[in-house]
Parts: sequence; structure tokens; C-alpha cells
Amino acid sequence: MMRQIFILLTIVISPIILFGQTKTIKTSAYFKSDKFELRTDGKQTIDMALDTLPQTDIFKIIVTGNTDNSADSVYNLKLSDKRTEAVKNYLITKGVNGNIIKTNYFGEEKPITSNDNDDGKQKNRRVDIVIFYKQKTIPTQIEVDSVPKQVNVIDTCKRDTVIILPEGTQIVFNRCEYLEIKECLEFTETNNPNAILANGISLMDTSGYPIASCGMLRVTMKPGCTDRECFKFPIKVRFPIPKDKECDYCGRNARVWDLSSNGGWVQGQGKKNEVKIINEVKIIKVQGQLFYQFEILCPNYWKNCDCEMPKGKKIKFKTKRKYKIVSVVVTSNCPTTAIEFKPKRRKNIAKKRIPCLIGEKYVLATIVDKNGDTLTLEQMPLNDLTKKTIFSGCKKIKGENVGYRFGIFPIGKRSFYRKYIIKPSDLKSKQ
Repeated sequence: MMRQIFILLTIVISPIILFGQTKTIKTSAYFKSDKFELRTDGKQTIDMALDTLPQTDIFKIIVTGNTDNSADSVYNLKLSDKRTEAVKNYLITKGVNGNIIKTNYFGEEKPITSNDNDDGKQKNRRVDIVIFYKQKTIPTQIEVDSVPKQVNVIDTCKRDTVIILPEGTQIVFNRCEYLEIKECLEFTETNNPNAILANGISLMDTSGYPIASCGMLRVTMKPGCTDRECFKFPIKVRFPIPKDKECDYCGRNARVWDLSSNGGWVQGQGKKNEVKIINEVKIIKVQGQLFYQFEILCPNYWKNCDCEMPKGKKIKFKTKRKYKIVSVVVTSNCPTTAIEFKPKRRKNIAKKRIPCLIGEKYVLATIVDKNGDTLTLEQMPLNDLTKKTIFSGCKKIKGENVGYRFGIFPIGKRSFYRKYIIKPSDLKSKQ
């Protein structure tokens, strides 16, 4: 009888490290005014950047500190140095070798936007972080054995990457898709009145009635960077819910709105390949913070977490008859809104019914004089305008008055008045 002889071979492959092309991840941590302590959102941004690179070789990190221009240049240079060190020290606590961290600091010398307003200053109070890495492949020891071995592989494409923007907006991507397209992405966050004005957006529905915003965002794909029209996986957008409940007008009535062709907002209808758009807005809690959350399938369109505001009192703006009002805009930060007034029958009067807003309110206007020259009312506190202070429909501010009496009765201060007068002395020629 012939014997069958089985020969067991064991093959050992020595580990070899193969390095690919150098790649980078760029992100930023933001700071409070005149502070160098790393905020919670900054730590989360760094954690997420490092978390996306578990199978890579990080060989260099450049950390660059910056400030706004609120103090003198020497002070700002020292402050940016301290911010740089705060980020470097945090990276070291996360296991990064301190020898590969290179630091620079420039104070106020390299702003990324204007320092003329609070929003711009916030974006300039930053530390930029650039992580240089190479993908590595490390073949493990392979044994051809008579007993097969089960290998557990972690599918990183089932994980998420969270991007945190300066105003606190969070954008949740599928990790693999984000790494594919991250260089093509741009984000425009519009969560406050100044950002609304800077982007030329009003907060009116298509019928011209004001709405309140939980937050607005545009995710843009850079032209020519990719031919992808929609995301493979819907991205989640999260807007922080105000801690002051009086400023949270929307609550569970929040919905997704789209910007229509006439500049007004309409409840989500979907764009292009969005066969089925999810208009539902959920309220979720992440690390103790409440957020409004909804999903976006396709980029390049404004999305707004909004709700209709209750009908309020009629507010009137008036100027001299020889002037023509083109537009008056009133903004509020509680709730976040920008309300536009336009004249109808009489060109020197613009009026509209709006709620009694309780936040800081500012007004700006565009007016044409009898010669056809354009004049502007630059952004100023609304109640600094000349106003009619009696018979207002809004509630009094407790314990305060406007400084004079109506007969024997003190005139109480109010957050909003029924009639405002725009005087020629309030206007400036448009440059």
C-alpha cells in the first residue's frame, strides 16, 4: 500500500514598511479673545484629526499661532506664541513625539479675514495645524498552517469624521469619503447677524414674512476638483441650540429650508439628484450640548435650519418725502434673524408686522435722495434712531425708562418701538 505523505510548509515573510506619497491634513483651533487656553472644541478638532490617521506614519506637524489686532503687535506676538505652545503641549499629551512638532507664531501679521468685526476677529484668533503623513503597509507574519486562522479587520469606512466650524457648527462625514474629497470642500457658516449680512442673505420666506434661523450652512465643492455631484453618504449637520431658551424660537418646530431663486426661503424641496430629501430636524445631545441635526445629500446649496416666526406688531420706518427708501434691514441675535422692510405705496415709508425681538437689534438702510444719489444708514443700534416712545406694542423692560415723562408718568423703555424716523443726518453717501 502506498503511503500518502503530506508535507507542511511554513513560510515567514519579514515585515516590510512601504511608504506612499506624502499627504497632509490641515485644521485650526480657535481661541477666546486675549486667551491662550485650548478650548474644548479645539481639543475635539485635534482629537478628530489624529483619529483619522490610525494606519499612517506622521512624520511632521507644523503648528502656527495667530491673533486678531485687538492689542499692540508686541503683545499679540507673545500671545500667539503661548497659543502655539498650548496646542503643542496638547499634541504631546495625545502621544505625538514632540521632536516632530515645528512651531511658528506671527501675532496679528497673517489674518485670514478682516478684523473689522467680531466674526472676523474670531476667525483670526487661531492656531493652524498641518499634519504631514505617509500611508504605510506593514505585512504581518504569514504562516501557511494546517489550521486556518480568523483575522478580524476593522472597517474604518463605517466610522465618522466630525468637522467643527468656528461658530460651533458640526459636520459629520463618513470617514473614507471625507478623506477622498476633503481638499475639494469649502464651508460657509452663517450663525449670526453679521455673517448673514456679509453673505447678502435675508431671513424671509417666499411670501416676504420673517423667519428665525437655528443656523445656515453651505457646503461647496471647489470647481473642477471633482465631478461628484452628491455625497456617497448623506452628511449630518448640527447647529448648537442656544442655552438661553428665550432665544430658541424654533424648538421642535425647526425644519430644513432651501434658498429659492427669488432670494426667499422655502421649506426643503431638494436639489438636482436629491430624489428623497430628509427635511426632519432632530434634537440630539453630544457631550452635554444640545444640537439641531439634519442631513444633506448634495453640496453647493444653502441649507437653513429655520422656523416661522409668530405674527407680531406693525413696525414703521419713515424718512422725508424727498427721499426714497430702497431697503431697511433689522437684525437680531435673539433669535438670529435679518428682517427686510421695503416701501409699497409711499416710497418714504416701509412697514411690516414682526415679533417683539428681545436680542441686540441693529438697523441698516439704503435710501435714494431727490438727485438720485444713493445714501446709506450704516449699521447702528436700532433704538439709537429717533423713535416714537409711547403706545408701543412691545413689553416694557423692567426697571428702566427712556429718561423723561409723559405728564406725570415715566416712559418705560421697550425692546422695540412702533415707529422710527430716519433723518438726513443719519445718512452717508455711498462710496
